[in-house]
Amino acid sequence: MKRINKYLENNMNKIITIFIILQPILDLLVSLAINVFDVSFNIGMVVRIVFLFILFYIVCIVKRKYNIFVYLALLLIYSILFLVSLDNNYVFGNIHGFMRSFYFPILLILLYNVKDDIKIDNKYFLISLFTYIILIFIADITKTGFKSYDIAKKGSLGWFNSTNEISCIISILIPLLFIWLKDRKNIILKVILLGVFLFVIGNLGTKTPILSLFITMIIVLIYVISIVIKKKNGKLLGGIICLTLVAFLGTVLIIPKTNFYKNIKIHMNFLKIDSVDDVFRDDYYFDHFIFSQRITFMRNTDMKFWDKGLKNVLFGIGYVNEKGLDNKAIEMDYYDIFYNHGIVGFVLYFSVYVYILYLIFRKLPRKVNFDLLMRYLSLILILVLALYSGHVLLAPAVSIYVSLIVIAILQEEISLNSFHNKDNI
Repeated sequence: MKRINKYLENNMNKIITIFIILQPILDLLVSLAINVFDVSFNIGMVVRIVFLFILFYIVCIVKRKYNIFVYLALLLIYSILFLVSLDNNYVFGNIHGFMRSFYFPILLILLYNVKDDIKIDNKYFLISLFTYIILIFIADITKTGFKSYDIAKKGSLGWFNSTNEISCIISILIPLLFIWLKDRKNIILKVILLGVFLFVIGNLGTKTPILSLFITMIIVLIYVISIVIKKKNGKLLGGIICLTLVAFLGTVLIIPKTNFYKNIKIHMNFLKIDSVDDVFRDDYYFDHFIFSQRITFMRNTDMKFWDKGLKNVLFGIGYVNEKGLDNKAIEMDYYDIFYNHGIVGFVLYFSVYVYILYLIFRKLPRKVNFDLLMRYLSLILILVLALYSGHVLLAPAVSIYVSLIVIAILQEEISLNSFHNKDNI
């Protein structure tokens, strides 16, 4: 047993690294099982739970960090109250929903307890990202992929199953892609992979990756221009402006050919509006076009939530209704957590996350390098997308990346602050 413990302690970083790289393969296997072999067994969730138990064993048995038991004990008490308070006997469906949702805070607190013993390298995020991208690209060019949408809208998801989850993973990893693009090594490889990347996100048909890329490019441009102005390099500034104009013109020409643009036109035709400006003049159009009716679903759930009674307000309405049907998800994570798990569950869920965010923003480094800036931007995209499109915190396939990015930012902040403190001494 000592040998196993020693091995786990010495190879913890390798285990986490392998786990990151495995994510797209797990999603691929789950998708093929569902769509090709008609098998509902979720190998991805099984492997992710096994990883959680391994990490739990390392933290509690190998590292002997018992403070985590306080949170787990509260979580256990809450889970019992959650199941008892529900107005139905569909225990399995509610347990399944509970496990998917609370995977994120449990993983986050485990990773936080070993943050000083691991190093989360950016290159493994990129390996994972480009595994998704290349698999989708191959499926697209061979015309063997699955559709992003069942009806009306256009888009190809490759051989994967969940459009929202894959889109969110790609979106929150986009800023980390720019960390890799910043240096001049392997230019030809980078140009090829970037071309494949742009083709894939344009062909997906979803809004989030395109918007995330656009936001990231603006932030990168502002950062680069600010550095150039400080160095008073007029020629370089002029070159950047020209390059930006060329990129803008290229975008104007390419965007109309993408599924992203075609879906905007399809949506506008469905709503019978002539201009995007009309979307912002009517609440119905705004909700339908921008939020895909999430605001309407939120209002309906809100009415049902407050009518349920005190026990459900405190502990949540769960994931299955009295008829045995799944409760309609709002797909805005903060609201889904609140309504599904009530006030008590909401506080318990976000206590770990908010505490770590507090540590991150409490004492920002005086000098933020480009790498850390991109990690901050990734975190901001996580916070926004969890509200706008959902499937960020509540989907283990996505929340794994969220947890690792949050811990990586915390590690880099600690490292930079320590460096600056040494300078002051």
